[in-house]
Amino acid sequence: MNFEQKVISVIRDNVEEKQDVDITPGSELVRDLGIDSLNYLLILYQLEQEFSISLDEMNFSRLKTVSDICNNLRERYPQLQVT
Repeated sequence: MNFEQKVISVIRDNVEEKQDVDITPGSELVRDLGIDSLNYLLILYQLEQEFSISLDEMNFSRLKTVSDICNNLRERYPQLQVT
């Protein structure tokens, strides 16, 4: 599983309608996936656990799409690109 697939897997674990939602890099977290503030925190925590990193809640909550999350993580943690 590549980096982007891992991020999508973590997000999928926190989407209410897991089976019916197609999650792509362009999926908007709130509009398309119904992510609320609690889901944001759960995703944040699970990404920290998955990649052994520390994330800033305020910065993370500003990200709008799956691609935003991936790009932000790659920018902050370049070593994740090879995982």
